[in-house]
Amino acid sequence: MELNVIAQIKIYVDDPASIDSVKKEIEGIVKVQKFWEEEVGFGIKALKASVLLADSEEGGMEKVEQQITALEHVSQMEVESVERV
Repeated sequence: MELNVIAQIKIYVDDPASIDSVKKEIEGIVKVQKFWEEEVGFGIKALKASVLLADSEEGGMEKVEQQITALEHVSQMEVESVERV
């Protein structure tokens, strides 16, 4: 399966101490190109990621979003951009 779509996502983690475990769980769901953290304010950080998907997979981004938001310690997820590569 060719990974020809890249998406930038922002994940809000409710416990900063659990960011590493959330990263590992996300890597089990989708191919991650890179992770980084972004300061949201008041000492709160959001986990951001570039993920690779196949456009041939029906409902690909929606499935990924459902799986990530179902993870423990993930309070919310936003898709910031999606583009073909």
